[in-house]
Amino acid sequence: MPLWLSFILFGVPGGFIYWGMYYGVPLLLQNGIPLVISFALLSLPGIVLLIVSLAAYRLDGYSWNWADFKDRFRLHAIKGRDWLWIIGIFLICTISDESLQVIGKWLATIPLFAPPDYLPPLFNPLKAVHLPLTEFLGVSLKNNWGILALWIPLNLFSMIGEEFLWRGYILPRQELTHGKWAWVVNGLMWAVLVHACMKWHYIGMLPSMLLTPWLAQKMKNTSASALVHIGGNAVLFWMLLLSGVLGIGG
Repeated sequence: MPLWLSFILFGVPGGFIYWGMYYGVPLLLQNGIPLVISFALLSLPGIVLLIVSLAAYRLDGYSWNWADFKDRFRLHAIKGRDWLWIIGIFLICTISDESLQVIGKWLATIPLFAPPDYLPPLFNPLKAVHLPLTEFLGVSLKNNWGILALWIPLNLFSMIGEEFLWRGYILPRQELTHGKWAWVVNGLMWAVLVHACMKWHYIGMLPSMLLTPWLAQKMKNTSASALVHIGGNAVLFWMLLLSGVLGIGG
């Protein structure tokens, strides 16, 4: 996969997400669409990525059988010592994300890297998070199971879509072009182009953005990077929402 094609495949989705966060959501809010719905739409590009990866798979001439499918997307079982690598990378990513948050808060004070004002505390480093959460995106959390029913599937399918396209479909092709450094190209494009919408977190996210494709390339296993991605980005978030729905600590 030539570099220019990688730029397109990472840059176009990143551009749509950036536009959605900085212009699309404010436009919807101006037209009376609730923040919880407007913000949820930002997860849709991830679902589109899943569709794109499946379409690309078929256009490459692969058949719809499980053996070919799991081989092409590197969907292999996790065995033995592989779990140690996954847990280790997960811990490194989590610790680095947390320890580098102070840099993100500083960058967020610079206009060029500042987040949009409407972002709530969980996503905006300039706003304090008060636990337990009592509301999320303008709606009350206590006993509101609909929030979990909406956000868990959206988060899950969005991240699965990313892993299928970035690591399952694109990374093996990048390896044919960039060899042992394919993970660097994959990770930098994932960080800089796809996550431009979170530009205040550029430095803080870099370790996890690089280590996730490194793990996928080392193990030749998209399942491994998906576990790190989902575990690091969603599980804590889901637990925070669940505690708010249950009213734990409130």
